[in-house]
Amino acid sequence: MTESPLSARLTDLGSAGPAGSARAANGKAARPRVLMIGPLPPPLGGVQIVNRMLVESSLARDFEIHTVDTSKGALRWAVEKQDWTSPLYFVRNVWRLILALARVRPRVYHGTLHTAFPSPRTPFGRWAGRVMMRTAHRVIVLGPTFQREMSRAWRHDGVTWSPNPVEVARFEAAKPGAAAPWLQPGERSVLFVGRLSAPKGFGDLIEAAPAVLAKHPETRFVLCGVAESAALEPRLRDEVERRALAPHVTFLGSLEDADLARAYVSSHVFVSPSWTEAFPLVIPEAMAAGLPMVVTSVGAIPDFIRDGEDGFLVPPHEPAQLADRIIRLLDDEPLRRRMSAHVRARAAREFAIEIGVERVRQVLRDAIG
Repeated sequence: MTESPLSARLTDLGSAGPAGSARAANGKAARPRVLMIGPLPPPLGGVQIVNRMLVESSLARDFEIHTVDTSKGALRWAVEKQDWTSPLYFVRNVWRLILALARVRPRVYHGTLHTAFPSPRTPFGRWAGRVMMRTAHRVIVLGPTFQREMSRAWRHDGVTWSPNPVEVARFEAAKPGAAAPWLQPGERSVLFVGRLSAPKGFGDLIEAAPAVLAKHPETRFVLCGVAESAALEPRLRDEVERRALAPHVTFLGSLEDADLARAYVSSHVFVSPSWTEAFPLVIPEAMAAGLPMVVTSVGAIPDFIRDGEDGFLVPPHEPAQLADRIIRLLDDEPLRRRMSAHVRARAAREFAIEIGVERVRQVLRDAIG
């Protein structure tokens, strides 16, 4: 486990002000004030979308929610990229937090100014994690595996887990099997959604593509996302050209909301060959769209994806296995359809917004109570 997958959605919850027990003017108890700290759209990265869902959810009925937006507003890296501007953004965010604490005087704060956490698998990482989490009454991580590892590494009894939720209705509104302008009649789409970078497995997918096309020449690899920099993107396209894959690869760039939902529901297989992850939002999104998946067995993904039932788990850095599992799904249409129905049902049952919100609500109430 590395720093970045955990940073995607680790939530630090601690006391940050006096008890908000004042009575409202109508005599009813005022809602507890909660200060949420983290990136909000734009752009629509995974963390931003999850935070937006929480802010707009039924939590606002039970809590008076205020926000400190830590987004850089940059499409290509959004939050994670560390460069010379990072100290400036950190100072900006700390100042925003100070002002918000003085103005809101929240009962709790939910979120973190960190975008990366030390690995719990090194002595320094365990020590640093204990120091950072010492003031947190509760910590929410993305899955049971993280809960066990972080509880042990940080010696913290207040670690619980909640996976990223998904706006199921958005995918239900998109017509399954809807035509997409980038697909020709008879083509079948293998969809990748995420940053076009080596850690996201972009190179492994390109390595796997020739074997898939040899068996299924009707396949189109649809890539939804952008590269880490504007200069890198032409090089990625040149690599696709060099391998003679251009007729079978479509770069859609960054899509949002209804356009992104259409990319999902018009596809046949979802792939996420990342080298390292936590539990990326693209997985519950693919499930909500009814897409069987071929994903790497990293982070909290094995906690939620059942090999052979929801799709297939493969090791990272293994393009041959990636290609083999994609071919199996394209070979066996009855299997693909069974998996499609299975993951769609699971998304509504396990990853809908209000299911995830209820977990967060219970943590907030527990910390306040």
